[in-house]
Amino acid sequence: MADRIASQRSTRAFALVVCCAVLAAASSVAWAQSPCSTVVSASSATPRGDGEKFRLITQACPGLAEPATIPVAAQMRLYDKPAVTIEMAAGAASAASPGPAASAAAPKAPTTPPSPIEQRILSIAPALNAAARASDIDPLLMHAVAHVESRHNPAAVSRAGARGVMQVMPATGERFGVTRPERDLLDPQTNLRAAAALLRTLVDRYGHDLKLVLAAYNAGEGAVAKYGNTVPPYPETQAYVRDVLAVYRRLTATFTVSRTGTLVARGDQP
Repeated sequence: MADRIASQRSTRAFALVVCCAVLAAASSVAWAQSPCSTVVSASSATPRGDGEKFRLITQACPGLAEPATIPVAAQMRLYDKPAVTIEMAAGAASAASPGPAASAAAPKAPTTPPSPIEQRILSIAPALNAAARASDIDPLLMHAVAHVESRHNPAAVSRAGARGVMQVMPATGERFGVTRPERDLLDPQTNLRAAAALLRTLVDRYGHDLKLVLAAYNAGEGAVAKYGNTVPPYPETQAYVRDVLAVYRRLTATFTVSRTGTLVARGDQP
């Protein structure tokens, strides 16, 4: 039970930091969206607890506390959905009663330098978004995979030889056009393009059954076929599918993606 509670806290903390990091980094590739300070979103570091440091962002993003369901087929094609319109209560209140008193009543949020994982997320988010759009994959799904695979670490190398932020095997890299996979898969852009192409192939093969898509990403398509197109009974794969879906549903409970690729914070509709 203690391990399950710790895992849930870690997942929630990661959802908070990606929410803010994705919005901040996307602005560098000219996506039209509001900065983290004005969008109903949040940020935090991964598994470091929910202390005073995260109090303000938790208050700003109460939607993360709501129960979320695992996305169905539509989540994989969020680019085809219309953007969600956000009405910001704070902006409306400011317009209704402008003046020095209103400004004085709003305390400044404390600024904290980004943690190492926040810096990694911010640095790779533009390349991740571009790779996701090129292969028509939800970028939030890729963020969830990157978190579970490597904690967004482009230099990660597993004992089995998987490389980079999305832990792509060299043979898989070659399958998707990486000519020098041992070296080039450590480049975030190359790694993310190969991973997005693999996810696209798996989505095309398994429809929109995310459990099978993730099981095949982790254990291979052969393993999924061996067990009759079900999640293989490997403890690692079972845990992997569970963990990625847990992170993904937190992120999709907070954001949607417009047909133009804009990440839009979910909020109360007018």
